[in-house]
Amino acid sequence: MKAIKISIICSVGLASLFAIFSLVFHFGDWQRLTLVFLLGAFIGLVAAPEIEPKAFKNAWIFQSLSGIFSGGIVSLLMGLNLENSIAVMFIGGILGWSTPFWARYVQVP
Repeated sequence: MKAIKISIICSVGLASLFAIFSLVFHFGDWQRLTLVFLLGAFIGLVAAPEIEPKAFKNAWIFQSLSGIFSGGIVSLLMGLNLENSIAVMFIGGILGWSTPFWARYVQVP
């Protein structure tokens, strides 16, 4: 239960922060706002196990599934065909799996 709460707080918090900056600098570009919000949600989801590692037993599985899910949402929003959707979901899964290597270098605005 603690892992879910941490994931929701991180995801919604970073997504909202990213969206606020997008609204301030690019008001009216709603597709950009949606994609920036999803990027913030993805970073929040995969960073949650890095922020509170004791709450997640198998963090790499959670991070990989979060990447696959985020890739699927982005491919639906962009209207990609099946092959491209699978490729985007695969790339999202790889990004999720490799989070421990790159998460410490992400600068939150």
